[in-house]
Order: sequence, then structure tokens, then C-alpha cells
Amino acid sequence: MRLRDRGRSPLIFAALALMLAGCGASEQLAVQEDRIASTTTPPTTVAPKPSTTIPEELPWSLGDETWVATAVGDGVPTLPEPLSTATADWFFPSPTQFDGPRVFLVVGATEDYIEVSLPIRPNGSTGWVSRDDVELSVVTHRAEVDLSDDSLTVWDGDEIIVQTKAATGKPETPTPVGEFFIRDVIESNPNGAYGSFILGLSGFSETLDSFAGKEPAIAIHGTNSPDLIGQEVSNGCVRIPNELVEILAGTVPLGTPVTVVA
Repeated sequence: MRLRDRGRSPLIFAALALMLAGCGASEQLAVQEDRIASTTTPPTTVAPKPSTTIPEELPWSLGDETWVATAVGDGVPTLPEPLSTATADWFFPSPTQFDGPRVFLVVGATEDYIEVSLPIRPNGSTGWVSRDDVELSVVTHRAEVDLSDDSLTVWDGDEIIVQTKAATGKPETPTPVGEFFIRDVIESNPNGAYGSFILGLSGFSETLDSFAGKEPAIAIHGTNSPDLIGQEVSNGCVRIPNELVEILAGTVPLGTPVTVVA
């Protein structure tokens, strides 16, 4: 997809039931960032505070710390390579469709450009953004979904803040393995299929081409069927108890890395 007008499109996905594809029969999160508009539901987390020390070379992770890039303007164009002559091929508006700040997980850097993980298909896609378009910050949280025992563990540094069994993807629509990050936090109906909160991730189903005509994004979210936790029953999302997703929604910053292992 090529760079388009920085203004937001009138295409609005207002119903949460059509936003998440990896979670249930009607779960869909739109990913076409240059075609989405904000809803009225604000996220409960904010971007981490900017760092005062910005090295020129940034690895994916610095021990227990991870670098996050947050848009400083109305959005961020991304480049396929770190060159001033490169043509942007994506534009990610800020705020997001959920009125939260636009964040990316940092995977590398040069003197003038930052390489970031992109919330697009295929999973693992990266792009380059100008340092002038973002602020860099550090997060100490990280999460791991282990599909071998259907579990989720979240740390802040060395401290475990949540550890729980989870409902994960069924065999025909498994939760994708890889490195992702939390891109949005959305408050939801605690009695609904998504539970109290939805933590939208940067990844997508690798077995579904689309869902309800849109991109099959995945998320960590609550549930109104806690009896299914610990089983492989979803279209790719990770379901955990409402009381635990509420802890995460109130504590983990946007950009927190989420690793899914088999």
C-alpha cells in the first residue's frame, strides 16, 4: 500500500464486534492504517515517557528494557530503507482509531532513522521512520504467551505482575508465533465476548486471509466464558480472566513487547 493523504478517511469501524478477527465469530481489528478513523473509546494506557538518553544504535531489547517510538505529530510515514531519497510506503495516523498515541516497537537505528516493527502483514514486517517524527522512550514491561501450555506471563523488569492460563487459537486458526507489541488498549463490555479490555497487538492470523472482509488482527483480551480458559478455542486471540486483563490495561504501557512461543 502506498502513502496516501494524511487526513483520515470517513471509513469508521465503530462496533467492537467487527474489530477483532482472532478472538471469536465476529472479532476484527482493522489494520489499514491510512484508511481508519478514531472511535470515541479512549485507551487506558499512554505512551511511556521520553528517554533523555538516546543512543545511535538500538537493539531490539536492552536487558530488561525495550525501546518504543511514539509519533510526535499527526502521524508517521514509514520508509522501506533509511534514506532521505526513499519513498514512504505507509502512513500511520496519530492518534490511532482508538484515540491513543501511535507507538512502534524499535528494532534498530541509524543516526537519522529508527527501524520499527510495523502493525501490518506479513507478521515481522519492519520499516524506517525519521527521528524527527518520533520520541524514543523505554519500557520495562514484557509479555510472553506460551502455546505449549496455553499460558500468559507478564513482567515488569524481573517482577511477574500477571501469570495465568489463557485460551489460545484452535488448531485450524492458531495464535501466530513471533514478536509483537501492544498497539492499543480499548475498554470493552465486561459481559461481552471480549471482556473488560482489549489489548490490540501488532500481529495477524497466519491462516485467515480475512475475516468479515477485513484484516484478521489478534489481541489479548478478557472473556465472558472463563470456563474456556486453558483451551485452544479462539481464532487466534489470547483470552484471559477479566480481573487480570484489567490489571494489564491499567499498568502496561503501549509498545510493550509480546512474544508468542510454541
